[in-house]
Amino acid sequence: MTPTPHIPLLTSDHSQSPDNPFLNAIQSVGNPRQIAIKFVALLALLAFGGVVGAYGVRFGEHAILLLAAPLIIPLGVLLFIQPRLLFYLLIASRCALDPILESARFSSSFGLGALLNLLLIACAGVLCIQRTKASIQQSIVLWVAPLLVMMLGVSYAPELIPALKRLVAFVSYFAVFTIGFILASEGQLKRLLKVIVLSSLVPLGVGFYQITTGGMASTGRLAATFTHPNIYAFYCLLVVITLVYLQRMHARTQVPTGTAQSMGPTIAMWLLLPCLLLSIVMTQTRSAWAALILLGLVYGILFSKRTLFGMLAVLVLAALLPAVQERIMDLFSGNEVVQYAKLNSFAWRQYIWESGLNWMSPSRYLLGYGIGGFFYHSVDFFPLSGGNYFGAHNVFVERLFDGGLVAIAVFSIFFAVQFHHARKLLKQDQFTGLVYFCLMLSYLVLNFSDNVIDYLAYNWYYWVVAGAMYAHARQIPPANTNP
Repeated sequence: MTPTPHIPLLTSDHSQSPDNPFLNAIQSVGNPRQIAIKFVALLALLAFGGVVGAYGVRFGEHAILLLAAPLIIPLGVLLFIQPRLLFYLLIASRCALDPILESARFSSSFGLGALLNLLLIACAGVLCIQRTKASIQQSIVLWVAPLLVMMLGVSYAPELIPALKRLVAFVSYFAVFTIGFILASEGQLKRLLKVIVLSSLVPLGVGFYQITTGGMASTGRLAATFTHPNIYAFYCLLVVITLVYLQRMHARTQVPTGTAQSMGPTIAMWLLLPCLLLSIVMTQTRSAWAALILLGLVYGILFSKRTLFGMLAVLVLAALLPAVQERIMDLFSGNEVVQYAKLNSFAWRQYIWESGLNWMSPSRYLLGYGIGGFFYHSVDFFPLSGGNYFGAHNVFVERLFDGGLVAIAVFSIFFAVQFHHARKLLKQDQFTGLVYFCLMLSYLVLNFSDNVIDYLAYNWYYWVVAGAMYAHARQIPPANTNP
Protein backbone atom coordinates (compact mmCIF):
# COMPACT_ATOMS: atom_id res chain seq x y z
CA MET A 1 0.00 0.00 0.00
CA THR A 2 1.38 3.39 -1.04
CA PRO A 3 1.87 5.72 1.95
CA THR A 4 -0.05 9.03 1.92
CA PRO A 5 2.28 11.97 1.28
CA HIS A 6 2.69 14.52 4.09
CA ILE A 7 0.89 17.83 3.31
CA PRO A 8 1.67 20.83 5.59
CA LEU A 9 -1.43 22.53 6.99
CA LEU A 10 -1.96 26.07 8.40
CA THR A 11 -4.97 25.20 10.51
CA SER A 12 -3.08 24.86 13.75
CA ASP A 13 -0.91 27.43 15.50
CA HIS A 14 1.46 24.64 16.48
CA SER A 15 1.72 22.93 13.08
CA GLN A 16 4.69 24.22 11.17
CA SER A 17 6.32 23.11 7.95
CA PRO A 18 10.04 22.53 8.18
CA ASP A 19 10.21 22.85 4.41
CA ASN A 20 8.47 26.28 4.03
CA PRO A 21 10.02 29.13 6.05
CA PHE A 22 7.62 31.69 4.53
CA LEU A 23 4.53 29.87 5.82
CA ASN A 24 6.18 29.41 9.20
CA ALA A 25 6.78 33.17 9.44
CA ILE A 26 3.10 33.94 8.73
CA GLN A 27 2.01 31.41 11.32
CA SER A 28 4.25 32.96 13.98
CA VAL A 29 2.72 36.43 13.47
CA GLY A 30 -0.95 35.40 13.73
CA ASN A 31 -4.15 35.87 11.78
CA PRO A 32 -4.75 38.93 9.56
CA ARG A 33 -6.84 40.73 12.24
CA GLN A 34 -4.01 40.43 14.75
CA ILE A 35 -1.57 41.65 12.14
CA ALA A 36 -3.73 44.73 11.49
CA ILE A 37 -4.03 45.52 15.21
CA LYS A 38 -0.28 45.22 15.71
CA PHE A 39 0.33 47.41 12.66
CA VAL A 40 -2.04 50.12 13.92
CA ALA A 41 -0.46 49.95 17.38
CA LEU A 42 2.97 50.34 15.82
CA LEU A 43 1.80 53.40 13.87
CA ALA A 44 0.26 54.88 17.05
CA LEU A 45 3.52 54.39 18.95
CA LEU A 46 5.47 56.02 16.13
CA ALA A 47 3.03 58.94 16.03
CA PHE A 48 3.18 59.33 19.82
CA GLY A 49 6.96 59.29 19.65
CA GLY A 50 6.86 61.97 16.99
CA VAL A 51 4.53 64.15 19.05
CA VAL A 52 6.68 63.72 22.16
CA GLY A 53 9.77 64.56 20.13
CA ALA A 54 8.18 67.68 18.66
CA TYR A 55 6.88 68.65 22.11
CA GLY A 56 10.37 68.24 23.55
CA VAL A 57 11.94 70.34 20.79
CA ARG A 58 9.32 73.07 21.22
CA PHE A 59 9.23 73.19 25.02
CA GLY A 60 12.51 71.55 26.00
CA GLU A 61 13.71 74.72 27.69
CA HIS A 62 10.66 74.66 30.00
CA ALA A 63 11.27 71.84 32.47
CA ILE A 64 7.74 71.97 33.93
CA LEU A 65 6.10 71.73 30.52
CA LEU A 66 8.41 68.87 29.58
CA LEU A 67 7.69 66.95 32.79
CA ALA A 68 3.94 67.54 32.44
CA ALA A 69 3.75 65.57 29.18
CA PRO A 70 3.88 62.08 30.79
CA LEU A 71 0.89 63.02 32.98
CA ILE A 72 -1.40 63.33 29.97
CA ILE A 73 -1.70 59.56 29.46
CA PRO A 74 -2.71 58.50 33.02
CA LEU A 75 -5.08 61.47 33.34
CA GLY A 76 -6.67 60.52 30.02
CA VAL A 77 -7.07 56.93 31.19
CA LEU A 78 -8.64 58.06 34.48
CA LEU A 79 -11.04 60.30 32.57
CA PHE A 80 -12.82 57.27 31.09
CA ILE A 81 -12.16 54.63 33.76
CA GLN A 82 -12.55 56.59 37.01
CA PRO A 83 -13.85 60.13 36.26
CA ARG A 84 -14.89 60.66 39.89
CA LEU A 85 -11.39 59.82 41.10
CA LEU A 86 -9.96 62.18 38.48
CA PHE A 87 -12.20 64.98 39.71
CA TYR A 88 -11.25 64.40 43.34
CA LEU A 89 -7.58 64.55 42.34
CA LEU A 90 -8.16 67.81 40.47
CA ILE A 91 -10.11 69.47 43.26
CA ALA A 92 -7.67 68.25 45.93
CA SER A 93 -4.64 69.66 44.13
CA ARG A 94 -5.93 72.76 42.29
CA CYS A 95 -5.34 75.10 45.25
CA ALA A 96 -1.61 74.25 45.16
CA LEU A 97 -1.06 74.48 41.41
CA ASP A 98 -1.10 78.23 40.70
CA PRO A 99 2.69 78.72 40.96
CA ILE A 100 3.27 75.76 38.63
CA LEU A 101 0.62 76.81 36.12
CA GLU A 102 1.90 80.39 36.01
CA SER A 103 5.35 79.13 35.03
CA ALA A 104 3.98 76.58 32.56
CA ARG A 105 2.53 78.72 29.81
CA PHE A 106 2.80 77.92 26.12
CA SER A 107 2.20 81.62 25.39
CA SER A 108 0.90 84.73 27.13
CA SER A 109 -2.68 83.54 26.63
CA PHE A 110 -2.45 79.74 26.84
CA GLY A 111 -0.89 77.20 29.18
CA LEU A 112 -1.43 74.10 31.26
CA GLY A 113 -4.18 75.91 33.17
CA ALA A 114 -6.29 76.00 30.02
CA LEU A 115 -5.69 72.26 29.55
CA LEU A 116 -6.87 71.65 33.11
CA ASN A 117 -10.04 73.61 32.35
CA LEU A 118 -10.70 71.45 29.30
CA LEU A 119 -9.93 68.29 31.30
CA LEU A 120 -12.44 69.33 33.97
CA ILE A 121 -15.10 70.08 31.35
CA ALA A 122 -14.44 66.66 29.76
CA CYS A 123 -14.67 65.06 33.21
CA ALA A 124 -18.09 66.66 33.71
CA GLY A 125 -19.18 65.39 30.31
CA VAL A 126 -18.13 61.81 31.09
CA LEU A 127 -19.84 61.96 34.50
CA CYS A 128 -23.04 63.19 32.88
CA ILE A 129 -22.96 60.24 30.47
CA GLN A 130 -22.08 57.69 33.17
CA ARG A 131 -24.40 58.99 35.88
CA THR A 132 -26.69 56.38 37.37
CA LYS A 133 -29.53 58.18 39.10
CA ALA A 134 -28.64 61.87 39.17
CA SER A 135 -30.58 64.11 36.82
CA ILE A 136 -28.63 67.11 35.52
CA GLN A 137 -31.61 68.82 33.92
CA GLN A 138 -32.04 71.17 36.89
CA SER A 139 -28.39 72.23 36.68
CA ILE A 140 -28.61 72.87 32.94
CA VAL A 141 -31.82 74.89 33.28
CA LEU A 142 -30.20 77.08 35.94
CA TRP A 143 -27.07 77.79 33.89
CA VAL A 144 -28.35 77.96 30.31
CA ALA A 145 -29.22 81.68 30.35
CA PRO A 146 -25.90 82.86 31.92
CA LEU A 147 -23.99 80.68 29.45
CA LEU A 148 -25.89 82.17 26.51
CA VAL A 149 -25.23 85.70 27.80
CA MET A 150 -21.51 84.95 28.04
CA MET A 151 -21.48 83.47 24.52
CA LEU A 152 -23.31 86.51 23.21
CA GLY A 153 -20.77 88.78 24.93
CA VAL A 154 -17.93 86.98 23.15
CA SER A 155 -19.49 87.70 19.74
CA TYR A 156 -18.91 91.47 20.05
CA ALA A 157 -16.00 91.49 22.52
CA PRO A 158 -13.22 94.01 21.80
CA GLU A 159 -10.59 91.21 21.99
CA LEU A 160 -11.58 87.72 20.91
CA ILE A 161 -8.88 85.51 22.52
CA PRO A 162 -9.19 86.95 26.07
CA ALA A 163 -12.98 86.75 25.75
CA LEU A 164 -12.81 83.09 24.71
CA LYS A 165 -10.52 82.35 27.66
CA ARG A 166 -13.06 83.86 30.05
CA LEU A 167 -15.84 81.93 28.37
CA VAL A 168 -13.96 78.63 28.79
CA ALA A 169 -13.33 79.49 32.46
CA PHE A 170 -17.04 80.23 32.93
CA VAL A 171 -17.97 76.93 31.25
CA SER A 172 -15.62 75.20 33.71
CA TYR A 173 -17.62 76.81 36.57
CA PHE A 174 -20.77 75.30 35.09
CA ALA A 175 -18.96 71.96 34.76
CA VAL A 176 -17.76 71.92 38.37
CA PHE A 177 -21.22 73.00 39.58
CA THR A 178 -22.75 70.08 37.68
CA ILE A 179 -20.19 67.66 39.11
CA GLY A 180 -21.03 68.85 42.62
CA PHE A 181 -24.71 68.43 41.78
CA ILE A 182 -24.14 64.84 40.60
CA LEU A 183 -21.95 63.84 43.56
CA ALA A 184 -24.43 65.22 46.09
CA SER A 185 -27.28 63.45 44.30
CA GLU A 186 -25.29 60.21 44.61
CA GLY A 187 -24.84 60.68 48.35
CA GLN A 188 -21.18 61.74 48.16
CA LEU A 189 -21.57 65.21 49.72
CA LYS A 190 -19.61 64.35 52.86
CA ARG A 191 -16.73 62.85 50.87
CA LEU A 192 -16.62 65.93 48.63
CA LEU A 193 -16.47 68.31 51.59
CA LYS A 194 -13.73 66.24 53.23
CA VAL A 195 -11.61 66.46 50.07
CA ILE A 196 -12.06 70.25 49.99
CA VAL A 197 -11.04 70.60 53.65
CA LEU A 198 -8.02 68.31 53.20
CA SER A 199 -6.96 70.30 50.14
CA SER A 200 -6.17 73.22 52.48
CA LEU A 201 -3.25 71.38 54.12
CA VAL A 202 -0.75 72.30 51.40
CA PRO A 203 -1.64 76.03 51.20
CA LEU A 204 -1.68 76.27 55.00
CA GLY A 205 1.72 74.59 55.24
CA VAL A 206 3.22 76.87 52.59
CA GLY A 207 1.60 79.88 54.23
CA PHE A 208 3.07 79.19 57.65
CA TYR A 209 6.45 78.56 56.06
CA GLN A 210 6.22 82.01 54.44
CA ILE A 211 5.26 83.57 57.78
CA THR A 212 8.10 81.97 59.72
CA THR A 213 10.75 82.66 57.06
CA GLY A 214 9.56 86.13 56.08
CA GLY A 215 8.80 84.93 52.57
CA MET A 216 5.55 86.85 52.16
CA ALA A 217 4.92 89.25 49.30
CA SER A 218 6.64 92.62 49.21
CA THR A 219 3.45 94.16 50.63
CA GLY A 220 3.68 91.92 53.69
CA ARG A 221 0.48 90.08 52.79
CA LEU A 222 0.17 86.29 52.88
CA ALA A 223 -0.60 84.54 49.57
CA ALA A 224 0.61 80.95 50.21
CA THR A 225 0.25 78.93 46.98
CA PHE A 226 -2.02 81.47 45.28
CA THR A 227 -1.07 84.28 42.94
CA HIS A 228 -2.70 86.98 45.08
CA PRO A 229 -3.48 87.32 48.81
CA ASN A 230 -7.15 88.06 48.07
CA ILE A 231 -7.62 84.70 46.33
CA TYR A 232 -6.06 82.87 49.28
CA ALA A 233 -8.33 84.75 51.69
CA PHE A 234 -11.45 83.85 49.70
CA TYR A 235 -10.36 80.21 49.52
CA CYS A 236 -9.75 80.06 53.29
CA LEU A 237 -13.16 81.62 53.92
CA LEU A 238 -14.80 78.92 51.81
CA VAL A 239 -12.91 76.18 53.65
CA VAL A 240 -14.04 77.66 56.98
CA ILE A 241 -17.69 77.42 55.87
CA THR A 242 -17.13 73.87 54.61
CA LEU A 243 -15.34 72.82 57.80
CA VAL A 244 -18.09 74.17 60.08
CA TYR A 245 -20.77 72.43 58.04
CA LEU A 246 -18.81 69.17 57.94
CA GLN A 247 -18.45 69.26 61.73
CA ARG A 248 -22.20 69.80 62.04
CA MET A 249 -22.87 66.85 59.72
CA HIS A 250 -20.61 64.69 61.87
CA ALA A 251 -22.40 65.77 65.06
CA ARG A 252 -25.68 64.56 63.58
CA THR A 253 -24.41 61.03 62.89
CA GLN A 254 -24.79 58.28 65.45
CA VAL A 255 -21.14 57.58 66.31
CA PRO A 256 -20.04 56.13 69.69
CA THR A 257 -18.37 58.84 71.75
CA GLY A 258 -14.74 58.50 72.71
CA THR A 259 -13.76 56.60 69.57
CA ALA A 260 -11.27 57.74 66.95
CA GLN A 261 -14.13 58.05 64.47
CA SER A 262 -15.96 60.48 66.74
CA MET A 263 -12.94 62.50 67.86
CA GLY A 264 -11.23 62.85 64.47
CA PRO A 265 -13.46 65.55 62.96
CA THR A 266 -13.51 67.50 66.24
CA ILE A 267 -9.71 67.49 66.45
CA ALA A 268 -9.46 68.52 62.80
CA MET A 269 -11.91 71.34 63.49
CA TRP A 270 -9.91 72.77 66.39
CA LEU A 271 -6.59 72.39 64.58
CA LEU A 272 -7.59 73.74 61.16
CA LEU A 273 -10.03 76.49 62.11
CA PRO A 274 -7.50 78.70 63.99
CA CYS A 275 -4.99 78.24 61.16
CA LEU A 276 -7.57 79.26 58.55
CA LEU A 277 -8.69 82.30 60.55
CA LEU A 278 -5.08 83.41 61.10
CA SER A 279 -4.41 83.01 57.38
CA ILE A 280 -7.41 85.21 56.53
CA VAL A 281 -6.09 87.88 58.90
CA MET A 282 -2.57 87.70 57.45
CA THR A 283 -3.80 88.13 53.88
CA GLN A 284 -4.99 91.62 54.94
CA THR A 285 -8.02 91.24 52.67
CA ARG A 286 -10.67 93.56 54.09
CA SER A 287 -13.56 92.16 52.03
CA ALA A 288 -12.81 88.69 53.41
CA TRP A 289 -12.73 90.15 56.93
CA ALA A 290 -16.13 91.77 56.39
CA ALA A 291 -17.63 88.56 55.00
CA LEU A 292 -16.18 86.52 57.88
CA ILE A 293 -17.58 88.90 60.51
CA LEU A 294 -20.99 88.88 58.83
CA LEU A 295 -21.10 85.06 58.70
CA GLY A 296 -19.90 84.85 62.32
CA LEU A 297 -22.69 87.16 63.47
CA VAL A 298 -25.33 85.15 61.63
CA TYR A 299 -24.05 81.84 62.98
CA GLY A 300 -23.65 83.19 66.50
CA ILE A 301 -27.10 84.76 66.70
CA LEU A 302 -28.96 81.75 65.28
CA PHE A 303 -26.98 78.74 66.52
CA SER A 304 -24.25 79.41 69.05
CA LYS A 305 -24.07 82.44 71.34
CA ARG A 306 -20.59 81.31 72.41
CA THR A 307 -19.43 82.01 68.86
CA LEU A 308 -20.12 85.72 69.42
CA PHE A 309 -17.77 85.82 72.43
CA GLY A 310 -15.12 83.87 70.52
CA MET A 311 -15.43 86.20 67.54
CA LEU A 312 -15.14 89.24 69.82
CA ALA A 313 -11.93 87.83 71.32
CA VAL A 314 -10.51 87.18 67.83
CA LEU A 315 -11.40 90.72 66.71
CA VAL A 316 -9.65 92.22 69.75
CA LEU A 317 -6.52 90.15 69.15
CA ALA A 318 -6.53 90.96 65.43
CA ALA A 319 -6.91 94.68 66.14
CA LEU A 320 -3.63 94.57 68.07
CA LEU A 321 -1.71 93.55 64.95
CA PRO A 322 0.02 96.54 63.25
CA ALA A 323 -0.82 95.20 59.78
CA VAL A 324 -4.53 95.08 60.62
CA GLN A 325 -4.44 98.57 62.13
CA GLU A 326 -2.75 99.91 59.02
CA ARG A 327 -5.29 98.34 56.66
CA ILE A 328 -8.20 99.76 58.67
CA MET A 329 -6.72 103.23 59.06
CA ASP A 330 -6.02 103.30 55.32
CA LEU A 331 -9.77 103.56 54.73
CA PHE A 332 -9.90 106.90 56.57
CA SER A 333 -7.32 108.64 54.38
CA GLY A 334 -7.01 109.29 50.67
CA ASN A 335 -10.75 109.44 50.00
CA GLU A 336 -10.76 112.56 47.83
CA VAL A 337 -9.71 112.73 44.19
CA VAL A 338 -7.37 115.73 44.08
CA GLN A 339 -4.20 116.37 42.15
CA TYR A 340 -1.17 114.39 43.33
CA ALA A 341 -3.19 112.83 46.16
CA LYS A 342 -2.88 109.11 46.73
CA LEU A 343 -6.19 107.30 46.97
CA ASN A 344 -6.75 104.38 49.29
CA SER A 345 -7.74 101.13 47.59
CA PHE A 346 -11.48 101.47 48.18
CA ALA A 347 -11.59 105.10 47.03
CA TRP A 348 -9.60 104.07 43.97
CA ARG A 349 -12.20 101.40 43.24
CA GLN A 350 -15.06 103.88 43.61
CA TYR A 351 -13.32 106.26 41.21
CA ILE A 352 -12.85 103.63 38.49
CA TRP A 353 -16.49 102.48 38.88
CA GLU A 354 -17.79 106.02 38.49
CA SER A 355 -15.45 106.72 35.57
CA GLY A 356 -16.51 103.60 33.70
CA LEU A 357 -20.24 103.98 34.20
CA ASN A 358 -20.20 107.69 33.33
CA TRP A 359 -18.25 106.91 30.15
CA MET A 360 -20.78 104.34 28.92
CA SER A 361 -22.85 105.38 25.90
CA PRO A 362 -26.64 105.11 26.40
CA SER A 363 -26.77 102.98 23.26
CA ARG A 364 -24.70 100.37 25.12
CA TYR A 365 -26.89 100.16 28.21
CA LEU A 366 -28.78 97.14 26.91
CA LEU A 367 -25.96 94.81 25.80
CA GLY A 368 -22.76 96.52 26.99
CA TYR A 369 -19.37 96.42 25.29
CA GLY A 370 -18.77 92.66 25.23
CA ILE A 371 -16.75 90.33 27.46
CA GLY A 372 -13.61 92.11 28.62
CA GLY A 373 -14.97 95.50 27.58
CA PHE A 374 -14.29 97.21 30.91
CA PHE A 375 -10.68 96.04 30.97
CA TYR A 376 -10.10 96.99 27.32
CA HIS A 377 -11.61 100.50 27.57
CA SER A 378 -10.20 101.33 31.03
CA VAL A 379 -7.34 103.25 29.41
CA ASP A 380 -9.93 105.46 27.71
CA PHE A 381 -12.15 106.38 30.65
CA PHE A 382 -9.99 106.08 33.78
CA PRO A 383 -7.89 109.21 34.41
CA LEU A 384 -5.49 107.32 36.69
CA SER A 385 -4.81 104.48 34.26
CA GLY A 386 -1.47 105.84 33.13
CA GLY A 387 -1.82 103.77 29.97
CA ASN A 388 -2.37 100.56 31.96
CA TYR A 389 -5.41 98.31 31.78
CA PHE A 390 -7.48 97.65 34.91
CA GLY A 391 -10.36 95.37 35.80
CA ALA A 392 -13.45 96.73 37.50
CA HIS A 393 -12.78 95.17 40.93
CA ASN A 394 -16.56 94.83 41.11
CA VAL A 395 -18.32 92.03 39.26
CA PHE A 396 -21.66 93.89 39.29
CA VAL A 397 -20.16 96.95 37.58
CA GLU A 398 -18.27 94.70 35.17
CA ARG A 399 -21.43 92.78 34.27
CA LEU A 400 -23.28 96.02 33.52
CA PHE A 401 -20.41 97.43 31.44
CA ASP A 402 -19.67 94.20 29.55
CA GLY A 403 -23.16 92.70 29.21
CA GLY A 404 -25.53 95.59 29.82
CA LEU A 405 -28.91 95.39 31.51
CA VAL A 406 -29.53 92.00 29.88
CA ALA A 407 -26.61 90.45 31.76
CA ILE A 408 -27.66 92.13 35.02
CA ALA A 409 -31.19 90.73 34.66
CA VAL A 410 -30.00 87.20 33.78
CA PHE A 411 -27.50 86.93 36.61
CA SER A 412 -29.97 88.45 39.08
CA ILE A 413 -32.44 85.68 38.21
CA PHE A 414 -29.59 83.15 38.37
CA PHE A 415 -28.86 83.99 42.01
CA ALA A 416 -32.50 84.66 42.91
CA VAL A 417 -33.38 81.08 41.95
CA GLN A 418 -30.63 79.76 44.21
CA PHE A 419 -31.72 81.99 47.11
CA HIS A 420 -35.28 80.76 46.60
CA HIS A 421 -34.19 77.15 47.00
CA ALA A 422 -31.97 78.05 49.96
CA ARG A 423 -35.07 79.54 51.61
CA LYS A 424 -36.99 76.32 50.95
CA LEU A 425 -34.11 74.34 52.40
CA LEU A 426 -34.20 76.52 55.53
CA LYS A 427 -37.69 75.23 56.31
CA GLN A 428 -36.61 71.57 56.12
CA ASP A 429 -33.02 71.74 57.38
CA GLN A 430 -32.30 75.05 59.03
CA PHE A 431 -28.55 74.66 59.40
CA THR A 432 -27.91 73.36 55.86
CA GLY A 433 -30.17 76.06 54.41
CA LEU A 434 -28.31 78.71 56.39
CA VAL A 435 -24.95 77.39 55.17
CA TYR A 436 -26.16 77.56 51.57
CA PHE A 437 -27.53 81.06 52.14
CA CYS A 438 -24.31 82.26 53.81
CA LEU A 439 -22.22 80.65 51.07
CA MET A 440 -23.96 82.75 48.40
CA LEU A 441 -24.02 85.85 50.59
CA SER A 442 -20.26 85.67 51.15
CA TYR A 443 -19.69 85.19 47.41
CA LEU A 444 -21.73 88.28 46.55
CA VAL A 445 -19.99 90.36 49.22
CA LEU A 446 -16.60 89.41 47.81
CA ASN A 447 -17.80 90.20 44.27
CA PHE A 448 -18.60 93.76 45.37
CA SER A 449 -14.96 94.80 45.69
CA ASP A 450 -12.91 92.37 43.60
CA ASN A 451 -12.57 90.62 40.23
CA VAL A 452 -13.76 87.35 41.79
CA ILE A 453 -15.09 85.95 38.51
CA ASP A 454 -11.48 85.80 37.23
CA TYR A 455 -10.12 83.85 40.22
CA LEU A 456 -10.43 80.41 38.65
CA ALA A 457 -9.08 78.26 41.50
CA TYR A 458 -11.39 79.83 44.07
CA ASN A 459 -14.39 79.59 41.74
CA TRP A 460 -13.81 75.86 41.26
CA TYR A 461 -14.14 75.32 45.00
CA TYR A 462 -17.05 77.71 45.41
CA TRP A 463 -19.15 76.36 42.55
CA VAL A 464 -18.66 72.67 43.40
CA VAL A 465 -19.96 73.35 46.92
CA ALA A 466 -22.76 75.53 45.53
CA GLY A 467 -23.72 72.76 43.09
CA ALA A 468 -23.82 70.20 45.90
CA MET A 469 -25.97 72.51 48.05
CA TYR A 470 -28.28 73.21 45.13
CA ALA A 471 -28.77 69.47 44.59
CA HIS A 472 -29.54 69.07 48.29
CA ALA A 473 -32.12 71.86 48.10
CA ARG A 474 -33.74 70.46 44.94
CA GLN A 475 -34.24 67.08 46.61
CA ILE A 476 -36.80 68.61 48.96
CA PRO A 477 -40.29 67.55 47.85
CA PRO A 478 -42.65 70.40 46.93
CA ALA A 479 -45.05 71.53 49.60
CA ASN A 480 -48.52 70.08 49.48
CA THR A 481 -50.93 72.86 48.57
CA ASN A 482 -54.08 70.75 49.03
CA PRO A 483 -56.19 71.63 52.09
